[in-house]
Amino acid sequence: MSRLAKFDVVSIEDLETSDIERVFALADGFAAQLEHGDQITTAAGLIMATLFYEPSTRTRLSFESSMHRLGGSVISSADMHASSAAKGESLADTVRVVAGYADLIVLRHPHDGAARVAADYAPCPVLNAGDGSREHPSQTLCDLYILRKKKGHLKGLTVALCGDLKHGRTVHSLIYALARFGANIVAVPTSGMNVPDYVLERLATERNYSLSTVTMDELKSLAGGLDALYLTPSAPHQMALFTGDGALRPIPAAEPPAALDAFYVTRLQKERMSGKEAGAGEYVRFDARALRTSRTQEAVVMHPLPRLGELAYELDADPRAVYFEQAAAGVPVRMALIALLMEKAAGASTGPRPIAEAIRFKTEPLPRCSNPNCVTRFEGAYLAPRFTLGRGIDTTVLALKCGFCERELKTEYVGHARTHRYYRFDENQQGYVRQWIEEGSLAVFESRKQAEEAGYEPYRRGPQREIMNQEEVVGAIESLADQVIADVHDMPAVSIVGVVSHGAMLALRLRDLIGAKTGVLAPCAALDAYKPADALHPIDGAENFSVEDRIIILVDDVINSGWTVQRAMATIWQRGRPAAVKLAVLIDRGHRAVPIRPNYVGKNIPTSSGERVQVRLAAAGAESKSHDRVMIYSIVEPLKEPEAAH
Repeated sequence: MSRLAKFDVVSIEDLETSDIERVFALADGFAAQLEHGDQITTAAGLIMATLFYEPSTRTRLSFESSMHRLGGSVISSADMHASSAAKGESLADTVRVVAGYADLIVLRHPHDGAARVAADYAPCPVLNAGDGSREHPSQTLCDLYILRKKKGHLKGLTVALCGDLKHGRTVHSLIYALARFGANIVAVPTSGMNVPDYVLERLATERNYSLSTVTMDELKSLAGGLDALYLTPSAPHQMALFTGDGALRPIPAAEPPAALDAFYVTRLQKERMSGKEAGAGEYVRFDARALRTSRTQEAVVMHPLPRLGELAYELDADPRAVYFEQAAAGVPVRMALIALLMEKAAGASTGPRPIAEAIRFKTEPLPRCSNPNCVTRFEGAYLAPRFTLGRGIDTTVLALKCGFCERELKTEYVGHARTHRYYRFDENQQGYVRQWIEEGSLAVFESRKQAEEAGYEPYRRGPQREIMNQEEVVGAIESLADQVIADVHDMPAVSIVGVVSHGAMLALRLRDLIGAKTGVLAPCAALDAYKPADALHPIDGAENFSVEDRIIILVDDVINSGWTVQRAMATIWQRGRPAAVKLAVLIDRGHRAVPIRPNYVGKNIPTSSGERVQVRLAAAGAESKSHDRVMIYSIVEPLKEPEAAH
């Protein structure tokens, strides 16, 4: 049995910021010890297994060197084509067998999400050394380590990512990490090799962040050559969390930065490209001329290696070229990562990270991940598709996140297994879909045809009417503010949390009204009750948002079954111990599956179970043409064919 804690690093997001800072500190110490020739025995008695289903030089050798230099041992399968995998052994069986021989597994695999499969089945820790075009977290640790070493910090740096940004897994992990540390990212993709939409959506929904993009053609056509990169703002694009239509929109850019801090150049990932992609366009060629402009002369040049023709050899002698330092940093940084696992093993509270419970679909066939390189398409029947509720920006489809490769499946048609009815998804059904997930009665379909072939009949939307106009909605929100003020006598102790997404819009408006009436502007945050991690996000300038010892006003637009509110309250208590949690809702429908009573209600509107309430809120800003209103409509059951007379 492994002597290490079951702590897997499948994604760079598996590491907290404090973990990354600890890796840097440990790496500094190991680098100094290696330079002095000290003997290190930190990992004496431990065995690492390296399983590489794809070729590798730097990653495999640096991991193995790291373990040896820590005093541990290594067993390796550098060519999995010469292993039982060539006989058809599954990845799950391989890692379970190898875990009996080693304390730690380092895995490289060509399929997206393979590292998650290995982590699920191996009883020992698994470190992802690159899975398909998804992520390469340990390379990102090396990149961040050298970048911080050269620049002294990471926050506020402007980094240009150049080349194949579509297939490069090192780039994807680096983007997530740079966004977390508050760097400015400028994407400079070669033709057709843009940052994938799923990466951009993850940045927008999980980090409230958007990067800038400059095409290679634009770059070449503008005077001053690479100075064109300074179209990017001096701070990360922050996304306006909520607008009237539920979409995410960027806030206008600030002043351009004074200088570029780093170029991160990548090779063309031919092994992950289709024939059409491989022959597309001219690839980036980076040489010393790029560093001669007034805004690039202090920039370092980075590359995860190996290089093909994208980096000129003349750069090697330039002190600003740090790519061989990145490669060398692989030893102390990966030593530090192993040491971090050992520290976590010594911590009594460390254990396997919780994984969000997969949705139990009532659908045959089960939904299939849309990513053609997802590991679920290659690993056989034992690996059933696994999805959780996603956070796609498009509110006209239900986003389902694959539990392995993390791509989102956009589902247009959903059904309720108990009634055998289906409908085309829209934002207003989100609460019902979440309730059906709780019940285990959600069905999803690719088309109407598939739904009807499965025996489902369509719902129809019946007559709808407006039950609250602009003036009435504004009055109800003001009533909520007055109720809170009358009830809470310690306004400086109040923090306001809005349930995504209309609840968060209401929370901001409620905060502003209370602030205008009392002079106290409460901290505000948005909460997604159905997101397993990072569910609570400060909004509108709130920093270091905390629930500890605070009076939390939880805000939602409509309380229906009560399940969402119950989960939201549980999420708040997981983040700390508030002094109190009070619920404010714009609309109380009056019938609930969970016995939760709101403290503050804008309006009570009794409805039947066959009716839907839709809240529409005006977008922020004077230019918005939308307005507040609340609609109610009925769901009409399809007419059944009359029975034949006997």
